Amino acid sequence: MPYPIVFFFYRIAYYLVRIAFFFYYRISFEGRENVPKGTAVIFASNHRSYLDPVLVAMAAPHPFNFIAKEPLFKNPVFGGFIRLMGAFPTADAKHPDYDMLSEATKRLDRRRHLTIFPEGTRHTDGKVGRGKSGVCVLAARSGKPVVPIGLIFDSNNLHFRSRICVRVGKPIYAADYGLNADSNPHEMHAMRKDIMDSIKSMVEENPPFPILHDVPKHRTSIEIAQDKKRAALEAQKKAAQSADTTEE
Repeated sequence: MPYPIVFFFYRIAYYLVRIAFFFYYRISFEGRENVPKGTAVIFASNHRSYLDPVLVAMAAPHPFNFIAKEPLFKNPVFGGFIRLMGAFPTADAKHPDYDMLSEATKRLDRRRHLTIFPEGTRHTDGKVGRGKSGVCVLAARSGKPVVPIGLIFDSNNLHFRSRICVRVGKPIYAADYGLNADSNPHEMHAMRKDIMDSIKSMVEENPPFPILHDVPKHRTSIEIAQDKKRAALEAQKKAAQSADTTEE
């Protein structure tokens, strides 16, 4: 999609969505001065909801790009819309040579911001999960800074006038860890840890408003599977304790 067309539709949609979001939610920002000027930036955020790409985009004025799962592009209408908004897929079955990291690097080289969610999936309970090294690979390849983002909701179930805070952390540079395009994921451990620690501290420490720790109504499949695993382990533990009591 030609960039001038993407830019035109992005700006229109950005302001329309911004008006709608500020009407429906109470949104605040902290640390926007941390965003480096004059360069494209990789924004690495925790993943709370489907609203997250828009919330992150509000933290900086320039057009964003974001990575979306391939199935979202199968519907020609919706797929075409999110492409206009700067989205590109994780994979492309129609083009076997397509490489997501190369596409992301190319967009960053064109000074277009990129949003990435290192956890790889949503965590609707407000906790920050374990991050993956893809964001470090991208930073090392492109030479662009990574800016951690912490999304904080006042409830696990958003509603009219819910409070949302977007916290922007200090930029992190791959070069400071001695990383380059040839570095392997093992060498990126320290950078990945610092990125996730920054996100975790912004989300889970010193919340800007009281948080209602209610049970999410719409949990992800991963969260449901984790709950089942915990329940099974708890059942095994109780069964073992019961067996010990019977033997006594």
